[in-house]
Order: sequence, then C-alpha cells, then structure tokens
Amino acid sequence: MLIEIDGRRCIGCGRCVDDCVGANLRIEDGMAQVKGRCILCGHCVAVCPTEAVSIPSYDMGEVEPAAPLGAIDASTMLRVIKSRRSVRDYRAQAVEREKLDMILQAGRYTATAKNAQACRFVVVQGGLAELKNLVWDGIDGLLDLPAAEKPRWAKVYKPFSRNRLAEPPVDFLFRNAPAVVFVAAERADDAGLAAQNMELVAASLGLGMLYDGYLCRAADELPAVKAFLEAEEKPLQVCMLLGYPALSYPRTAPRLPGDFVVK
Repeated sequence: MLIEIDGRRCIGCGRCVDDCVGANLRIEDGMAQVKGRCILCGHCVAVCPTEAVSIPSYDMGEVEPAAPLGAIDASTMLRVIKSRRSVRDYRAQAVEREKLDMILQAGRYTATAKNAQACRFVVVQGGLAELKNLVWDGIDGLLDLPAAEKPRWAKVYKPFSRNRLAEPPVDFLFRNAPAVVFVAAERADDAGLAAQNMELVAASLGLGMLYDGYLCRAADELPAVKAFLEAEEKPLQVCMLLGYPALSYPRTAPRLPGDFVVK
C-alpha cells in the first residue's frame, strides 16, 4: 500500500477524498480508506487537518506547516522578477553549502508532469576545475578532427576555444562562475520550471545565475562530461552558472509592451 491512514487520528472529514486527483480514497465506517494505487502527489497528506495520512516511501520528516497564500508581498515578488539579470561576471567567492541546499530543495519541490519527480540536479563547485578540463578537452578534441568528421554542433565552439587561450583569456562558457548547476530530465518543461524556482531562491540569497545553453549542449554531447556529472541516463536540459554577482544593477531594464490577451 502506497498511502497509510492512521485510524487513531482520522476523523472521517472527507477532505482527502474530495481532493484526491485519482479518486483513490473513500470514507468507510467513518474513516478514510485507500482504494488502490495513486500518483503519490501528496495532496492527501497536505490537506489532512489531523496529520492522519502518510506516504511511507517519502520523507515524512520534511512535512511542515504550509505557507499561507499571500505570504509574499506580490509587488515585491514582481519587482524581484523584473530585477533579475543574466549574470556574466562573478566575484571570487564560493557559494555556501547551506545556500546550495536551499536552491536544490527549490528544484526538488517544483511540480513535475504526472508527478514524475524525475529531475536530477547536479551542482559542480569543488570539482569545477575537473569539469572545465573535461569540457574543453572534449571540445578541442572534436575541433581537431578532419572537417568531414567534425560534428556540426562543435564548429560553433571554435571562437570560444580560441578566446579562452587569448591574452587576456575569455572563457565564454564558464565566465569565472564559482559553481555550475545542471538539471537533467526527460522533459524540458520539468527542468525549466525547476530552474526558474531555483533562480528565485538564489536571488533571495543574494546570488545570481546565467542560463548557459552553450555549456549545456557541450556537456550533453560529451560522454566523459556526462559520466562525470553522473547524468548518463537523462538529457541535460538546463545549465546555470551560479555565484555572487560582481556587478550590481540599480534599476530594472525596459521591455517591449506586453503581448497580452485577457478575455
């Protein structure tokens, strides 16, 4: 059984039954009963007023009182969203482990299609030098191949490799960020939603991010990098540089007029 009902706590209120997405609960003899398997969305746990429902295969120790709707001031939240910038220059300061953990939890708790919860989150900070070597060695090795054998995607990286060795060097892929975050998932929307929540939490911690599509593509195409990231089984959908911004922006940037349809 995937869900357990504590008969000592259940009061038969029916809230879990009414909110069950899969209609897998019923009230019988004044108590909630499980009819069959479910997608383990956790709504029954969250809606129960007496903590009578549990999912043993999940970490029940992390369940906590929910934040009330409206807990975050909407105008402040919108201003934070408007204030975000793609960070391309970072201070030489490592990201604290407790902050990394909070960012990862934001990704983990993001909704996924069919409640798959199948994203893998990979943070590289202590092993960043090794990652850089693997990426650049892989790219340079492909660029050294005869033209007929060179993958089309790799040709785009030729100026990046050249500029990395220039004086002064310019690393277009890593941009001196102290940490890199990857999200691997079968579905791009699952990874994208998780990344957005992670960025919001990062911003609340004084950190900045850059969505790095070039690094994501290279990492996903290079088997040695995929092995290093322990992400061979799923495609890398999102890559984010992470760190403390070296530059601050005193105001938001303008945008085109919104293309809205409201009926």
